[in-house]
Amino acid sequence: MEQERTFAESMSETPYQLRYSDILRVGTPVATMNYHKLIPSNGAVFGNLQTIRLPFNTPTDSFANLKGAFIKLRVNNTGSNTFRLDPCCGVGALISTWRIVSGTGALIEEIVNYNAINAVMADLVGEQHRTGHMALNEGCSNNKNINSGSGANQYDSPNIGGTASVSGGAVKIANTNSKTFTHIPMSGFFQADRLCPIGFSNGTAYVEIVLPSLNFPFAVEDDSHSSIGWSVDNVELHVPVLRMGNEFNQSFRELLASGVPINWNSQSYQNIQSNIANGSTGENTIILSTRKRSVKSLITILRLTSTLTHLEADSASARVGCACSEYNYEVGGTQIPNNKIKVSAEGASGGNGVNGADIGESFSHLVNCLANLGNVYTGTMMVRQNYLKADNSSSSRIAFGVDLETYGHSDVQSGMNLSGQGLPIVFRPTLGVVGGAVNVDCYALHDVVYTLDGISGTITSSS
Repeated sequence: MEQERTFAESMSETPYQLRYSDILRVGTPVATMNYHKLIPSNGAVFGNLQTIRLPFNTPTDSFANLKGAFIKLRVNNTGSNTFRLDPCCGVGALISTWRIVSGTGALIEEIVNYNAINAVMADLVGEQHRTGHMALNEGCSNNKNINSGSGANQYDSPNIGGTASVSGGAVKIANTNSKTFTHIPMSGFFQADRLCPIGFSNGTAYVEIVLPSLNFPFAVEDDSHSSIGWSVDNVELHVPVLRMGNEFNQSFRELLASGVPINWNSQSYQNIQSNIANGSTGENTIILSTRKRSVKSLITILRLTSTLTHLEADSASARVGCACSEYNYEVGGTQIPNNKIKVSAEGASGGNGVNGADIGESFSHLVNCLANLGNVYTGTMMVRQNYLKADNSSSSRIAFGVDLETYGHSDVQSGMNLSGQGLPIVFRPTLGVVGGAVNVDCYALHDVVYTLDGISGTITSSS
């Protein structure tokens, strides 16, 4: 009896609402924080296919809170025709390749075709976030996701090109005009779970942004407009920087000098590219490859090759579905899932007739790549009317995703280890319509560990 009473007492606790003796704890060590504005080291005005280099000129013995950082820039219309920003990802379309290079020249992170995966992630946030926060910061469309109406209430579906389309909610920049935007980096290095000890490293690390080709990031809304011109200037990286007291800095330096590495972890994307030839209907075997140690999920998108250079196209976000009917992956010699994922397009009547879409299975796998299915805080801008179209005459929002984590979205590293596999990743979609050459972009979401080596003072990444 005494043992049972002791057990019952050990399982009892005063509820938080009645614990008046609890007080808010003070964070130590005490630090001061300020925002540092970092500017490019290789010029002031940048055009298509040029590179912007932003060095981390932060104070010695400082930490950067990169989760609170953002990029600010001004877009100038230097041509004679008005153009619009991408309705899904706004100025995110301006980042073709994202790199972070350490002070010793080592590559810390690289995301090729950053703008395309940024557009996918912009479709996987709630309506209020994209039409509010992202519209204000990034210049995304502020239209709600509806399928009828006109003017400001019309449906904003990215244009694949061929004929100009009007986007009522997209941000437009008239000739000779300029507008300023901010972009929150979708970067593993920036979204890591710890403060970055950038002020304790040797050399000066930097962010490198490669701008896209001339017609890629913007679209015209008039078929008579045959050219655009643009430039980017006033580029700034705003970073919250924390500085501790001398006692803490000395202790941290001693820890580094002892040879103990400082590690922190995050997640990033690796881009793997392939293509589908015109007319390749039926089952396609698309061979991809990655050597990452913990691949959490695979997300593949299809875009018409012509869309990437078309002046009237929203090149970053105008994905197509090629009337796919089923798909799966083969990873390390294993079919995932065992049975192919079924999917079908909406009927001509908007899905209310006999040809309604079968999209739930495909969308569930895509959501599983990023969050647990039961998470009520997830959102999307995708709707039944545009998830998968019956052909490639207009864009589809579909992205072909599959989750590879053993323990799901938990606090352990449980992605699939492909570092020692001699077998490739094989994407097998069954396509009904191709209608032109198609670019395939597969993004492997993987775990990454960043390390500050105390002896050499270099920051490296391991994935």
